[in-house]
Amino acid sequence: MAISYFDYFGTEEYKINEYSYKKLDEESIFVSTVHGGWVVLSKEEFDIFRFGKLDKRPKLFKELEKNGLIVTGNNKENIVNVFKSRKSFLFNSVNLHIVSPTLRCNHKCVYCHAKSKPMSAKDFDMDEETAKDTVDFIFQSPSNWIGIEFQGGEPLVNFPIVKYIIEYAKKKNKKENKRLSFIAVTNLSLMDHDILKYLIKNNVGLCTSLDGPKELHDKNRKLIGKGSSYDTTVKWIEIIKNEYNYQISALPTTTKFSLDYSKEIVEEYVKQGFDVIRLRELNNAGFAQKLWEKIGYKPEEFLKHWKNVLDYVIELNRKGVDIKENMAVLLTKIFTMRNHPNYTCWGFPCGAALSQCAYDYKGGIYSCDEARSFEIFKIGNVKEHSYKEVFLSPEVGNIISASSGLMTKCSSCVWRPFCGSCLVCNYGQHGNIIGDMSTNNECKIRQGMLEYILKKIISPEERDILIKWSMLSKGI
Repeated sequence: MAISYFDYFGTEEYKINEYSYKKLDEESIFVSTVHGGWVVLSKEEFDIFRFGKLDKRPKLFKELEKNGLIVTGNNKENIVNVFKSRKSFLFNSVNLHIVSPTLRCNHKCVYCHAKSKPMSAKDFDMDEETAKDTVDFIFQSPSNWIGIEFQGGEPLVNFPIVKYIIEYAKKKNKKENKRLSFIAVTNLSLMDHDILKYLIKNNVGLCTSLDGPKELHDKNRKLIGKGSSYDTTVKWIEIIKNEYNYQISALPTTTKFSLDYSKEIVEEYVKQGFDVIRLRELNNAGFAQKLWEKIGYKPEEFLKHWKNVLDYVIELNRKGVDIKENMAVLLTKIFTMRNHPNYTCWGFPCGAALSQCAYDYKGGIYSCDEARSFEIFKIGNVKEHSYKEVFLSPEVGNIISASSGLMTKCSSCVWRPFCGSCLVCNYGQHGNIIGDMSTNNECKIRQGMLEYILKKIISPEERDILIKWSMLSKGI
């Protein structure tokens, strides 16, 4: 019976840490602990480890001790510190605040999780009073870092409120003295030089969607009226990068239509001068939930597509092309035993109502960005509740508890230290926030990605490239 490292009191030479395992192939077994230590063992080594016969294998003993698979007087403190580091986000409070100044949009993207409204719709814009209340609520967070991210709809539809929030937050921060940052997630179709100059002057980060080459992008992301969404997007990417020498990132969302474009999507990102690509799988929420039979896919189909993309990016790296596939976030978690600070979805619990939350145009507060698809994830309103009332509420406690993985098969999964469960995806697929992990699409995708990544980093041929991505992603 595996025992916890907390039970070690030095009465024996070592104790076996609590662990899970999975056969990678006939010759190797992946073993991990809850604190994120891991090793790949042969069947013989695994038997020696689990049956406590390490006395005659000092080299294996040292390897297991180094990685925390066994607990000794030498590594007990380090194991506890690593676990504390992995879970430190539990005590940082919300620092990413996603604000939707409007629900209106001039696109009709097939997968929109925000369920955007047409440009002619009335009463879907945030007013100045709500914007002020939202900023006042945000600054109640005890976090020393405040990131405000503008989403929609299309945030540039209500650009005056975007400006108001930026200027009011900066004014408020003169007293609060927090690390304050802004980012605008925009389809770029309403961008002009005056707006761009304002955003650059205020150091607002820019992110857009680029789903691939023109025929794919325009199929996924339909511009209402005349014109091509792709043409407008790449036009402004070029202007922002070349004319203004300013940074912009992009993200491709994967639909069923994307599955035949693995290489072409990568080539589009290289063509547009991006050095990072991260495929975003489809959430079973918003418009995508209603159109799932048309635009959705099985986990195996997405994994095949993602593997093709990853392999092609590695191939381009060998040819000297500077681009990485951003599942290096997983490598960071695996190699450094730390969570990636900018990607809270891969964690137990996840970042919903812990590291991030979202605000709609009426001041409604949701546990995360994607959670705006379902009212079940609404946790308050800036006009009615204080920060303390919202984030110490039973509703938020339930969300955090449900995403801890302790109620599901996740608790014994070998990938648990590096993975996470999305309650929104669970609810979209199963109709409840816990879900059934045995049939959960997102679970299968994440397990498949982790296993594929792991097999590559234990292969000398590709390890150096992937480790380089990991180090670059952390700036170390």
